[in-house]
Amino acid sequence: MPRLRHNVIETLAQIESEAKPRFSAGIVLWDDKVIEAADIVKYMKGWARDRVRSYCAQRGWEVRVVWEMVRNPP
Repeated sequence: MPRLRHNVIETLAQIESEAKPRFSAGIVLWDDKVIEAADIVKYMKGWARDRVRSYCAQRGWEVRVVWEMVRNPP
C-alpha cells in the first residue's frame, strides 16, 4: 500500500542579535521542526519551534516569522 503524504507547513524565520556578535540568520521549519539553518545556528537543525524560541529568548535574540505556507513535501 502506498504511503500517504500529508501537506506540511513551511515557515521561514529570522533570528537577530543586537548584542555582540551582531548577526542575522535564517531557519526553515517544516511542521515546527527546523530542517535548514544558517551556518551560525546550524546546531538548531532538528530542533522543535518551542526549543528555538526558548533558546533565543535566553540569549536575548529576536525571532520572527518572515513567511509561512502550506505545501506538498518534495
